[in-house]
Amino acid sequence: MVKATKWILALLMASGLAMLLQFFATPSSAQDYLIGSQDVLKISVFEYPDLTTEVRVSGDGKITFPLLGEMEAKNLTTRQLEKNIAGELASRKIVKDPQVNVFVAQYRGRRVTIIGEVVKPGQYEIPGPTTLLDVISLALGMNQNAGYELTVFRKEPAADGKETTKKIVVDVDRLLKTGDISQDIELRNGDVIHVPKSVFYIYGEVNRPGAYRLEKGITVKRAIALAGGLTAKGSLSRIETTHRDGDRDVTEDAGIDDLVGVDEVVRIKESIF
Repeated sequence: MVKATKWILALLMASGLAMLLQFFATPSSAQDYLIGSQDVLKISVFEYPDLTTEVRVSGDGKITFPLLGEMEAKNLTTRQLEKNIAGELASRKIVKDPQVNVFVAQYRGRRVTIIGEVVKPGQYEIPGPTTLLDVISLALGMNQNAGYELTVFRKEPAADGKETTKKIVVDVDRLLKTGDISQDIELRNGDVIHVPKSVFYIYGEVNRPGAYRLEKGITVKRAIALAGGLTAKGSLSRIETTHRDGDRDVTEDAGIDDLVGVDEVVRIKESIF
């Protein structure tokens, strides 16, 4: 079963069959979901039915609870909100040892954007706890030029009250090829997922010159193998690579064990003998 799971996850990278992930992606816990504006919450207190209420989170992230008035709810988990309500009920001597339950009845107003090397880039509404694999699935998978890493850009509040942008790098190969679900992070409202193009180019004395997807740890030797090997005139001792350094190209001699970088150009020269 584990081998079958890994094989199907790998298909997402190769062919965009994203719906297969619905059977294998591990759902995130609703208890870890961060409450957002316009969510509808159902709140109850054990043995106090008069305190049961259903309330929509306002645009500024607050709710109104019986006897307590306005309370902050946005960006809290349901457990945190339960603890806050229970603390207020106890501290105000309204209920002794209150047992509070918060349930998200409706998920609203949460969107993420995925751009770059996916079949269907765009903005997607996420109805509740949603992971990276869920959104890749909505975008119908990654295409053949997608890199082995992607970046999630997330806005977070800073100490001075302003917003900062946090970059979360995800190892796509570990996620899709080996089934490492630790890379399948839960997404938040406003997250932007960038799936970069990651290729290298090889030309000269090889049988199949062209552009190839850059996999993690690929060497010049493997790049030559992907390009069908050397022609009869090719030389393993006459190789050079070209990469960008700022606004200029840098060309260097290379060996077969050197690593190939993103957008790097590998040239195999003709043997001089």
